[in-house]
Amino acid sequence: MLDTWLKGLCAASLLGIGIAKADELNLFLIPSPSSTAIQSFIPAFEQKTGIKVNVAETPYGEAHQKLLLSFQTGAGNYDVAQFDNTFLTPYGAADVMTPLDDYIAASTEYDIADFSKAQQDYGKYDGKTLGLVLSTEPMIQWYRTDIYDALGLKPAKTWDEFTANAKAVQDSGKGDGTILGWGPNSAWWWMTLVWSFGGHLYDDSLNPTVNTPEAVKATEYFKSLLAYAPEGAISASGDDVTNKFLSQDIGSMIQYSGYYGVALDPANNKHVGKIGTAPMPLGAVDITHLAGWNIGIPADSKNKDNAWKFLEFVLGKGNAAAYLKAGAAAIGRTSVAANQELLAIHPYLPLLSIPDTSRVERYPQLRVWPEFEKAVTDIMPEILTGKISAQDGLDQLQERLVPIMARERS
Repeated sequence: MLDTWLKGLCAASLLGIGIAKADELNLFLIPSPSSTAIQSFIPAFEQKTGIKVNVAETPYGEAHQKLLLSFQTGAGNYDVAQFDNTFLTPYGAADVMTPLDDYIAASTEYDIADFSKAQQDYGKYDGKTLGLVLSTEPMIQWYRTDIYDALGLKPAKTWDEFTANAKAVQDSGKGDGTILGWGPNSAWWWMTLVWSFGGHLYDDSLNPTVNTPEAVKATEYFKSLLAYAPEGAISASGDDVTNKFLSQDIGSMIQYSGYYGVALDPANNKHVGKIGTAPMPLGAVDITHLAGWNIGIPADSKNKDNAWKFLEFVLGKGNAAAYLKAGAAAIGRTSVAANQELLAIHPYLPLLSIPDTSRVERYPQLRVWPEFEKAVTDIMPEILTGKISAQDGLDQLQERLVPIMARERS
């Protein structure tokens, strides 16, 4: 008994929050526009329900391990928890989160039918919904409308057209042709291209398949675009890609739609009113690389029903527009994409309505994904700088991933 109490006390102290009373809720959030937007709804929720809401924010690099630690103590420190979709499988395998399907089915306010099937499935593990969609962030094409108009260019529909547009901008002297993330987050773009060129990262038996002809072709294409990139792009991180595109003269970029909020701030965007968006170019396969946050109820929460009331209040259909206006990355509800007032500010919203014909890919749902991603980002600089060929580099990557994926199967 004492040991159990000490574990709970230790966790509560470490995680910076006590166990919520029956008329209180403890939120575990990760600093982000979505977290800020969620917190803006707290006063109205408290006034409506009389339920006090406490908030603990933890930086991304520490958050997921801390939530897992909290769950392992069984202390019930948190009632609502934000998490990255990359952690859906580890959390699901460890039973960290409460299945929400009964709550969803009974809720007319949440209205699950307002989402495409891909988004209805986004928070599912083993057929159970462990997290609601907190943001919808597919990879899309961004371009400078002023540069494209001056050169008579249209957003690319294929990767060949994307290269042609980049070359046209570069040759015109109006700016650099394009920017992708060739630096520490290169796996985001590399795997997008592998999927688009018809490849897969692993097969149905969880064997790596990163050195196939499709993957090699995608990697060679990824490298080829460096010829049209701005200076320093070889080391550009995910945030750097957006910051460079918004502050320099660059014809296009491929980036997650969730960055659009940054483009709305004139302090960040020197080209306000000159940023267009379009679907990602089509490759051998019509794919949508979908990313975004999830949010749910930890399995050890002592206040699950009230936690659902909060999630339903903030993320229900009735508050969907207000949630976006509060600065969050958009949630791709059908009703949001059709909202003319929102479209006037966020013209990219129709791109969040993912057609059923598109093959949806998300961050690989693997427990070993951090190791997999590190293996990719370790080898990619060697390939991109020409120290080794794409085929040789991917052969090395394949060899390194074999034991990693073996651990996933065990």
